Amino acid sequence: MKHAGTQTIETQRLILRRLKPTDSEMMFRNWTSDPEVTRFLRWEAHQSLDETRRLLQQWLGRYAAEDTYYWAITLKDGEMIGSIGVEISSECDLRGSLGYKIGSRWWNQGYASEATRAVIDYLFQCTDVERLDAFHSVHNRASGCVMEKAGMQYEGLLRNYYRTRDGFHDCALYAVIRSDWEKMNGLR
Repeated sequence: MKHAGTQTIETQRLILRRLKPTDSEMMFRNWTSDPEVTRFLRWEAHQSLDETRRLLQQWLGRYAAEDTYYWAITLKDGEMIGSIGVEISSECDLRGSLGYKIGSRWWNQGYASEATRAVIDYLFQCTDVERLDAFHSVHNRASGCVMEKAGMQYEGLLRNYYRTRDGFHDCALYAVIRSDWEKMNGLR
């Protein structure tokens, strides 16, 4: 699979960039300590800045690999409001799985959809990925709206697919394939 790594992406309102060691305070203030944001994640909201620093160090270590796609979502003024990434789930099948987190103060303003669309565009333009998928708990319908606005299509229900601290969740699966993306962008 052809890789491009995590390069800076600029949208109308956002800059998506690599995480930096100095991001931990904004991360903690804006989303890792927010129980609303972490409600559907595997980990609890952070109680201390040190927890966020440890998590950030893990994520920073992944940049050594060329197949790492993980961005800080920042407003143009530099404020980091979340993160977004794609894990290459199959090199052979040219497939990746997308996920994002955004601070609750920025919900319902289109930022998550804008970032998601930008990452989808980047992966289809800069790599030879064929399919990007994402899922959300059926209890987090707003995340499905983000996926739809970004051009992903609903594909089905995954029963007991994802385990959070609250137990297993049924999840809705969404995806976009290269030919869909090309049609959306007038390339076909």
